[in-house]
Amino acid sequence: MSSDDDARWMRRAIEVGARGGKSVRPNPRVGCVLVRDGVEVAVGHHDLCGGPHAEAIALEIAGGAARDATAYVTLEPCNHWGKTPPCASALIQAGVARVVVGVADPHPLASGGLAALQAAGVEVALGVEAQAARELAEVFLTMMEKNRPFVQCKLAMSLDGRTAAPDGSSRWLTGIETRRMVHRWRAEADAVLIGSATALADDPRLDVRELPDAHAYAWPLRIVLDRRLRLPPTSHLADTVRQQTLVFCDDSQLARCLAADDLRRRGVEISCIPKTDEESWLGAVLCSLKERGLCHILCEGGAALAASLVGESMADRLDILVAPKLLGAGWPLLTEIGVTTMAAAVPYRFAAPQQVGGDVWLTARPLRERA
Repeated sequence: MSSDDDARWMRRAIEVGARGGKSVRPNPRVGCVLVRDGVEVAVGHHDLCGGPHAEAIALEIAGGAARDATAYVTLEPCNHWGKTPPCASALIQAGVARVVVGVADPHPLASGGLAALQAAGVEVALGVEAQAARELAEVFLTMMEKNRPFVQCKLAMSLDGRTAAPDGSSRWLTGIETRRMVHRWRAEADAVLIGSATALADDPRLDVRELPDAHAYAWPLRIVLDRRLRLPPTSHLADTVRQQTLVFCDDSQLARCLAADDLRRRGVEISCIPKTDEESWLGAVLCSLKERGLCHILCEGGAALAASLVGESMADRLDILVAPKLLGAGWPLLTEIGVTTMAAAVPYRFAAPQQVGGDVWLTARPLRERA
């Protein structure tokens, strides 16, 4: 089969894998397509942590038609017994002749599927449509490779790069269609993260109320980075009847904060991280979130928090929403990130821009880590 055919079928597997949602976490989203004599035989996608993997679903649907077929799998088939049997063994037993993989599995227990397939005489290929396959599994891969949750930063700006007018007003910079899309992002994330400046200036709810079926979702945890513990007990974020809130502060601030007891009485959880430099403190926060089982964090903080995440290589994806408005002056998209020359600029790779209502949506991922 030609490389063009391999790429086409892998794109189909990525399309199938994208049907998986947050219920797969902490496992990856994976798609599998079985092809025999140039014809699609069966597809499968991972849909639930602890449930059957994409390869197992496709093999069950295909039955005997899997023999001598080619399996296109977005992530290397697992090679260990976990909650389900190893997919590499299942492919071998089904008589699959060839396995084409998008990206290798970095999990120390699950990896090794390609080697097992080769040892059994199955032809294998790795790296087909690798970039798109990696994006499909980017939450899982970030957890494995960086030992922290995947961080998606949402940023909204005017045509001239302003996030708010000179008087601080920012509602509504983008249109209703874009705001509903952001609410869908919140529903897909495990938690929404902001800094204390955003909490105090906007008094946000950080919920998913704009979705027509909002009550069908598990609303995300709301996280506030509030080192001085300034969040008012009367704020929307302190209302935990429908949605939980977690506040991170310096341990040095807790003893003298009069509002701490009031926040706790309202159901707000307060977690203290020892005072240290900004990089170590942010890293400690993300490590704590991983220990809580959170995999995907949506950051909706302001220019300072976004700059800290970008500057310390902790922003894995930027979603920039551009409104068709000019402000001429006002608040910038980011504050200082440590770049002083053009040669030191942080390089990003754009996905194809999309129109959302009257706004433009740009997605950018870093090309490399900062030194």
